[in-house]
Amino acid sequence: MMDIPNPTDKVLLRGKTRHGKNRIHQHGNLWFVEEVRGGKMLLRSEHKTEGPKHNKGFDGRWVLLKNDPNFLYFY
Repeated sequence: MMDIPNPTDKVLLRGKTRHGKNRIHQHGNLWFVEEVRGGKMLLRSEHKTEGPKHNKGFDGRWVLLKNDPNFLYFY
């Protein structure tokens, strides 16, 4: 059985592809697990980085638990 992160866990992301590395550069490498469902997890960035200068929001993204094409994760 595969050990998987739980909601509220923190994970470190590492980019595998140019896209993944750009997202890490833009939003940071520490993310919070919001939800785990169907072989993937919904992550939320640690800091508000998305949107206009005075109205930033968190970035969210789905990452596959196994063989994600853009990211490796560690927790």
